[in-house]
Amino acid sequence: MSVACTVAGSGAHDGQGTAVSGTAVSYAELPTKTGNLPLPDTPTHIPEPTMTAAAVTPETAVALPTPPPLDLSIQVANVNLYPIPNIYSGDLVTFQVLPYVPDVITPEEVTVHIVINDDTIASGALSGRNLAGQAAGILQWAWDTTGIVGAQQVTIILDKDDRLQIGDEDPTNNVVSFAITVFDPADLPPKEQNATWVTAETNCCLVHAVSGTAAYRDLPDLLLAVEAAAQQASSTLGAAANRKYDIYFIDRVIGQGGYASSSMVISYLDRQYNGRGLPQVLTHEMVHLLDRQFAPQRITFLAEGLAVWVTGGHYKPEDINERAVALVKMGEYLPLVDLINDFYLVQHEVGYLQAASFVDYLVQRNGWQLFKAFYMDVTADDAPTLVEAVDVNVQIYYGLTLAEMEAEWVAALDARPLSETAVRDLQTTVRYYDVMRHYQIAYDPTAHFLTAWLPYPNDVRDLGNPADLMRHPQEEINITLETMLFSADTALRTGDYDRANVLLDSVTRVLAQDGRFVDPLAVSYRDIVQKMLAVGYEPQQITLNQETAVVLATFPHNNNLITLNLRLRGEGWIILSN
Repeated sequence: MSVACTVAGSGAHDGQGTAVSGTAVSYAELPTKTGNLPLPDTPTHIPEPTMTAAAVTPETAVALPTPPPLDLSIQVANVNLYPIPNIYSGDLVTFQVLPYVPDVITPEEVTVHIVINDDTIASGALSGRNLAGQAAGILQWAWDTTGIVGAQQVTIILDKDDRLQIGDEDPTNNVVSFAITVFDPADLPPKEQNATWVTAETNCCLVHAVSGTAAYRDLPDLLLAVEAAAQQASSTLGAAANRKYDIYFIDRVIGQGGYASSSMVISYLDRQYNGRGLPQVLTHEMVHLLDRQFAPQRITFLAEGLAVWVTGGHYKPEDINERAVALVKMGEYLPLVDLINDFYLVQHEVGYLQAASFVDYLVQRNGWQLFKAFYMDVTADDAPTLVEAVDVNVQIYYGLTLAEMEAEWVAALDARPLSETAVRDLQTTVRYYDVMRHYQIAYDPTAHFLTAWLPYPNDVRDLGNPADLMRHPQEEINITLETMLFSADTALRTGDYDRANVLLDSVTRVLAQDGRFVDPLAVSYRDIVQKMLAVGYEPQQITLNQETAVVLATFPHNNNLITLNLRLRGEGWIILSN
């Protein structure tokens, strides 16, 4: 589901850099994450605050970095060390560098050196700009921490030889240095100890999960879901897979659910705070794998629209056109001239629903075969801009300009009936995902599509750490806000929009208060989380009803879900049964 998908078209995901013997790195283009679009008020020209491998407090996590100077520069907030959030001895560490590079400098001109204590362990050059327009580079598995424990000094140096002059007038801000702690492997989280990849095979796919995870526990059900998604995508597209695809179920949130390149990565965990809808996620991403076979250069607007259309909904089964009509009524409709050129920079739900509705209109108007030929033919090479490329091909295949086709489509939408429930559902959906992305920026920033590292999972399995795709922040505030977001998604999916919005109000207040819990509802969730953690459970889902609560939890050494009933007595929560 583009509920966080990445479309791997036009080579967008080809050739992520890999470390060579932990000493040198060749850079290549970073993957382009499609899905989870930036919030309307999210800056797209400066880096978002990110977490480093050192221990980070909630206050640090939400603090904005100092505004960058106008020339080439780097700050601590521009560097991520993976696995996140802690490094344990034995990890192979990946460095993600997101410096400020002015427009007068091409990112590929900027060299990067990584120094640990006094030793240079990797060097290379930036690879380009990400969706936010920010320069980026990855040094993949560049530092082998085997045998290293304790405090380490990390130094990142840009343009070490001072070859850049224009745009880099102040070389003193090209260096950033900070301390991290490499923890003793004996302190690894229990679920990561002896974690290994497990593979199962279906008719369509090779399905991978890490032992001890929710996906490993639920693997039989996931195999059935994978087959159903593959059959739906293949039959609708009229395209059979030319090979068995690799599908990786990971124990952390990335974006809004996963990404696809030559293989597929799907977030699957018990505390799935970025929304559910597994059938939609799998089908959506399967479309991205299959359509590369017949349209390897398809453009993102049409690719995402097709994936939602084939899936029959974005986050759940839904009437795509009714949702598009609701967008118009909400005043959220975007003219195609704006949407097509900047597809990943508009509000995510708006862009994906509009694209799907437009695809549906073209298919219904003149049939699938004509649309498929049109879809295969539109590429970025057809015109100076993407919207011009679409316009040229609409004229060739449909005999109208894009503006004329858009007017026809909008008129057809205007003629459709619309229920008030559809508007409320979409309004709450848009708000839910906007709040979720605010949470990611503040407390799980490397899950946000702007900062996420999206490695090729085959390489992670063969060369890297399972922790790259399963370790994630799990402090008290993460667990509390994630269970609240999960509850909001549950309410939304059952049509309880009032409850969903009350929960979103509460999460928003916590974020606005820099992680302080002053809202009574948020305090109740936090107190339940504290109680569970104190007695050795990890809360995954919380259903709160005034003075009672039902909690689904796991033990640190066990991935089986346990149901516990709690009641509020006085000022504390007590466990009634298990």
